[in-house]
Parts: sequence; C-alpha cells; structure tokens
Amino acid sequence: MTSENTHPLRIALLSHPRTNSNLFTKLFSSQPDVEQHTYPFMPGFMWGPNRRFGYNTKEVKDMYDTLKGHYDGLSAQKSLDDLERAFGETEAKGKIPLTKEHVCFMIHPKDVAQGLNEYSYPEFPLSPLVDHHLDLKAASDETTERTNPSFVPDRFINTLTPIFIIRHPARMIPSWYKNISEHFGGTTKDSEWPFTASFYWCRILYDYYDQYFKANPRPGYPHLPLIIDGDDLVLHTQDIMEQVCELIHLDSSAVKYTWETSDPYSSWPAAAAPEDMKSPAVRNVIEAFGGNIARSTGVVRDSQKYAKPLVLEEEAEKWEGMWGKDVANDLLETARKVMVDYDYMMERRVRPRV
Repeated sequence: MTSENTHPLRIALLSHPRTNSNLFTKLFSSQPDVEQHTYPFMPGFMWGPNRRFGYNTKEVKDMYDTLKGHYDGLSAQKSLDDLERAFGETEAKGKIPLTKEHVCFMIHPKDVAQGLNEYSYPEFPLSPLVDHHLDLKAASDETTERTNPSFVPDRFINTLTPIFIIRHPARMIPSWYKNISEHFGGTTKDSEWPFTASFYWCRILYDYYDQYFKANPRPGYPHLPLIIDGDDLVLHTQDIMEQVCELIHLDSSAVKYTWETSDPYSSWPAAAAPEDMKSPAVRNVIEAFGGNIARSTGVVRDSQKYAKPLVLEEEAEKWEGMWGKDVANDLLETARKVMVDYDYMMERRVRPRV
C-alpha cells in the first residue's frame, strides 16, 4: 500500500447474483494482505430467524428443513456482530478485510417494500440493529443512526471501501432465472422475482455512498464509490484489476490470473456446517453458483459470446427457445426495467483503458 492510505482499508464488493463477483474475489484471493469474509448476510436472509427468502416452493422448503437447524441463531444482528468481529480480528493481524455480499440481501425491508410498492411486496419486520463496535478495540452497545438503505448501521457501513459490480441484464437476467427456476423452483410470477432480479438496490446504495463521500471526502480515495462491470472484468481482466488496485492503493502485481482448481464447497459461507452439504439439493445449488469458477484454472473468455453488442429483443428469441414465449416475455420486460439502473451505473464505472 502507498503512503496515501491514511484510512484503514476495508473492501466491500457489493454485488448482485450472476455478475461475475466470484471471479473478482477469486482474483483478489491472491492478494497476500487481504482476508476475505464473504456473504455475511445471505445465509441469515435465506435460512435464519429473520428469514425473508420469498420463494415458497417445495425445493426451498426441503432445503430450509435441511439447513434451519444450523442457522436458527443466525439473525441479522448476529450476522452484523460476526462481520464486525471478523473485521476486527483481521485487522489485529495486520491484514485488510474484504467482504462480499449481494446487495439485495442487506437492503432494509422498509426500503424494499417502498421500492416494490407497485407489486404490493410485504414489509418484513426487522428490529433496528445495534452497533456493538466489535470491529474496534473498545467495543460498546450503541444504537446508531441508519440513513443508508441497508439495515447495517451507518457507523460501520461508512468505514467500508465500496466496489459495486454489475453486468448487462441480457446476461444477468437469464442466468439468474435459470438458476432460481432449476434449483429453487422459482418463476417470473413469484413476488420474489422483481426483488431479486433488479439492480435498483445496488443503485440506491451506490447513491448513498456517492453522497456520503462528497460530503465526507476520504483522503487518498477521491474516486469512491467504485463500479466495475462484470463483462469488462472478463474481457479486460488485468486492466480492470490494475485500475482497481491503483484506486484503493494495493499492489496490482500480487494479483494472479491463473490458479489451481478447487472444491466449490470450500468457498461457501463459513457458517455452513459440513453436514449441511450432504443434501443433494444444497450441493447442486453450490455447484451451480460456484462450480465454474472453482473448477477453472483462469479467466474463460468466449470470443463468440462477446462478438457483437447485445440486443434484448434478439436475446429474448433465444430465451423463448429455452423456456417458452411467456417466460421469454417476462424476462424481456424485466431486463428492460433493469437496463435503466444498469445504464446509470455503467456511465460511472471504471472503464477499460484499451
């Protein structure tokens, strides 16, 4: 790190499913001074006592029956406490903490209900979280102000160095639908679909950070918050990683662009107990979301896939061949809505230099 780094560096990759976020954390795993703590809130969101995962299907019920015993105590409050504690322990070792979370799993239920008012999406009850300052040497119990759209108290979330990752809706939307339909029994008609198939949550959290850093500039970090595009990360991997490292004062030469294959289960959130992985349904989910990157040895670039610009209507014809006309129409409508927030964030991204 350079001498400009006068603020403790706490990296937060703020993502959405199917945006190549696993590739980013894989690349960052070669940074010797960085220790990762991924998905602090997702397990509790899906299986804990404050559970808000809205797919009421047999597939989800069966997984919940398998997993709930392990996650009974993983409330949103405990998830926050665990993350703060992990950050404090990482920094005590002289290392830099990195967390990754899909933004939709940390947005406050009140903000979710307001954002999905047209769908009559329910507001799930969630008590205000207490900031116990477990990341600091002098921990305390203090309910702090929450003006950001997540349920994480401002004091902690404002210490993070936010990097958002997005991806073209014509790639993200069908990939997400494929996985939720095959593994969670989800459909485009479920109330959960407009919640999870959206970059709106990323945008409003980005806007919060943008306003925060304009009012509270961080010395040495004039460009926060950062946005990267998942397709840029595939096509211009080294260029994007070098720029990101430069902007947050890390040594880009430490990034390795090839790696050994690994077991996808080893990268699953640490809260998952080994016996939970014995469920075929759970193993299939982990394989679907983490198998490709774990079993790869480097960045896979499909030249044909990126040969020409994406046109939603042309992609919808492919979706119709895979899932039928009704689903294709729903995916197209969703993608058009997502494009508004995607275009907004793409204008503000770290751009390839080549």
